[in-house]
Amino acid sequence: MTTLPFRPGLIISNSILNLRITLASAESQGNQAWIEHRFEVDCRLRHPTGSFTYSVSNLCFDVKSFDRFSQQLRELQQGARQDAALRNVGDMMVLQLEGNSRNFMATLNIREYLAPTMASLNAKIEVDYDLLVNKLPGEIDRFVEEILLIEPLDLT
Repeated sequence: MTTLPFRPGLIISNSILNLRITLASAESQGNQAWIEHRFEVDCRLRHPTGSFTYSVSNLCFDVKSFDRFSQQLRELQQGARQDAALRNVGDMMVLQLEGNSRNFMATLNIREYLAPTMASLNAKIEVDYDLLVNKLPGEIDRFVEEILLIEPLDLT
């Protein structure tokens, strides 16, 4: 994995959840149009006596999953749906937002393989509709635009 000159990042944060997703690498194979994007993820969930933290340096997301999440958030704003989800490749990390402007919840599911079993973190927290549904789509769109500006490393 090479160091990128510019590393786009996305922050989703409130008083309980602080989730930072930062582009770590963009790689391609020869003249293929497909680019593999890997991300660093740092997550902190605060609770009354401390916090849970999760960090990974090499999590794969399809850039289209961010576009899908942004579109789903817009549909939530318009009342056309009641949930939106950001999923990495393989659903090892899923952030799902659901509800309406009066009652809005975020569910964070993280799974990691710890031989011979899986470890998981599952949290459901109340979140601010205005902060996440109204503000987040624009931030995601900016994040995706910045990712697409990065020239991938050719691995051939």
